[in-house]
Amino acid sequence: MNKIIYDDKFRVAVTTGRYDAEDWPGYFSNFSSYCAKIAEKNGWDIKTVINYKLKPLGGRLIVTSTQGMYLRWDEESSHTAFVLRWS
Repeated sequence: MNKIIYDDKFRVAVTTGRYDAEDWPGYFSNFSSYCAKIAEKNGWDIKTVINYKLKPLGGRLIVTSTQGMYLRWDEESSHTAFVLRWS
């Protein structure tokens, strides 16, 4: 797990520059599949659904143009609970 802590936030890389779902950690793949079903059913953007579901946990998905995607958390324990839930 690639983790970086700065700005009082806990960050975990989901991808590093590429967006291929096959490279995602299993827990994130499971979570994104769940969110994709909700988004498709309602005609919503999947990133909006992902961030809506992460917000109560203190999390957010950040997508950059050069550094890939990462999850930003208010606390490391929130990420641990997320991994346990979606593994």
